[in-house]
Amino acid sequence: MGGRSIGGAFIAAGLGIVTLTALSFAPPANGAFAVHGIELGMTASEVVRRFDAGPAGRWSEATGCAGPSIEWSRGEAAPERAPLSARFEFHEGLLMAARVRVTPEDPTARGARLQTSARFVLAREPRDDGSSVIVLLARGCPEHEAEVEQLLGGSSATR
Repeated sequence: MGGRSIGGAFIAAGLGIVTLTALSFAPPANGAFAVHGIELGMTASEVVRRFDAGPAGRWSEATGCAGPSIEWSRGEAAPERAPLSARFEFHEGLLMAARVRVTPEDPTARGARLQTSARFVLAREPRDDGSSVIVLLARGCPEHEAEVEQLLGGSSATR
């Protein structure tokens, strides 16, 4: 009887791990799109804490068009799949735009050139060196409204 209890505990623990793993790859329930752990609407401290490549680079403050911005630059010890650089722009304390330059091997570089939802616009902009810039903008942010409209006017979008 004791062996069955231990076996049952292992099965339950294994199912829990599988469930947590599946949830970590599922899209967020609020319809957001995550780029290297970052979602629109985060605070600056959340961005620094949750950006998955954060420890492999350097953070700095920058002046943004809509207010404060922070930038991340890749460090020498960064893994090959780490982003090359990133810029996060905040409006009223919340992340409204993310611009992440990624390598060709980065999974976020693959997909439709333009994706939209009621909450965001995501553009993948290829560069001559093979990298791509992933631009994630909040719809409804007055500071980025013109850029959203420009992206939407330039191509058909995946919704």
